[in-house]
Amino acid sequence: MNLNVMVNLIKKVLFLILQIFVIFFYTLTLHADNDIYLSICGTTAKRSDIAIEHFNVTDKNENTIKLAKLIKKTIKNDLILSRYFNIIQVVPETNFKEQLFSLRKRGIGILITASVSDDKCNLILEMKVIDVATGEIIWKHNYKRKHSIYRYMAHEVSDEIIRRIKGEVGIARSKIVFVNDSTRFKELYIVDYDGYNLRRLTKDNKINILPKWSPDGKQIIYTSYLYNNPDLFILNLTENKRSVISKYQGLNVTGSFSPDGEKIVLTLSKGVYPNLYMINTHGDVLQRITENIYIDTSPSFAPNGQEIAFISDRSGYPQLYIMNISGKNVRRLTTNGPCDSPSWSPRGDKIAFTMKQVRGNYDLYIYDLPTRKVTRLTQNQRNNENPTWSPDGRFLVFYSNRSGRGEIYIIAIDGSGTRKLVEMPGTSCTPSWSPILP
Repeated sequence: MNLNVMVNLIKKVLFLILQIFVIFFYTLTLHADNDIYLSICGTTAKRSDIAIEHFNVTDKNENTIKLAKLIKKTIKNDLILSRYFNIIQVVPETNFKEQLFSLRKRGIGILITASVSDDKCNLILEMKVIDVATGEIIWKHNYKRKHSIYRYMAHEVSDEIIRRIKGEVGIARSKIVFVNDSTRFKELYIVDYDGYNLRRLTKDNKINILPKWSPDGKQIIYTSYLYNNPDLFILNLTENKRSVISKYQGLNVTGSFSPDGEKIVLTLSKGVYPNLYMINTHGDVLQRITENIYIDTSPSFAPNGQEIAFISDRSGYPQLYIMNISGKNVRRLTTNGPCDSPSWSPRGDKIAFTMKQVRGNYDLYIYDLPTRKVTRLTQNQRNNENPTWSPDGRFLVFYSNRSGRGEIYIIAIDGSGTRKLVEMPGTSCTPSWSPILP
């Protein structure tokens, strides 16, 4: 090789190494004293085609046939809502090899089959997931559940199929809590992630607002005017009991659980400026985090438990900030207007929030921490507020009055696939998405 060519090649390699080093050093400096965030996203990937057969019913009981159809419908809907799959309905054939050959020709890689029976006390569901290319069973399992929880059994199946095929967390066993005023008062309601099994949680004939789930899904905190002051309550769903955990005079609002479920960060005013405090689940103040003449509110824990996103008007109008749980290392995230309702993603790389537009309405945005890129999800659809994340970090639930009244919607984090959660009278607002429930 010519000497000059070799020298130039060496220079280019050294320059490339220097560039990589500079980028690496800059990344470390940018995130000094903080975690390095990994950007992970996945709603826009190509969907896989999978086939699902009619579920076989062994005992031909009329009720079992009905439940088998409902189970299949629920599983199919779960898989469609996951946005991982295109579902192809097929009819079982007597010649299994010919059926597999036909599916392969159509480019289908997975076949789902099931058999349902009834032992008079329980439904028994035998599930199989088959690799079309080889005819081998990828996964099979027998479920045995009470008739009344057939939907939960279907959600179990859906989550396991997603885990087996995609290696991802399924969210079919999650729920959403929100506020609705159809009784003329603001009460808490809970519903499955797909809009089924709507249930009222409170019957206070008072104002209950801003519910948030605990990390284990067993408790919900919320602010209530039950005693004519905005106190923070905790509702134990397992025991169906609730208690007041923070009742200082003035604001006790917008609480957020730490990832370990042992602490809560909230806004307390105590008759002066609203600042952020850390309390335990018994209401004991562990720490005052901010101490300003400004309004600090809407805290949201990072998944690492070491940082908090929050809203403050210290710059002159409400803006999005991050700080350590000690209250130090406060830094403002660059946005273009008044912000509200930050929600840290379960994967740790993004913060969803709302931002006010020139015309006065609010839209949903996502701040990507690794790239500092801000993505707008809604536009020209009136107000869109209070986003919280699905357990897998791929969807947001939020409030919108785009229909003329406040309702709850779900949207993918790429801004597509918006769907209304549930139809009910009145105005609904401030939703919170649960973790995966047992």
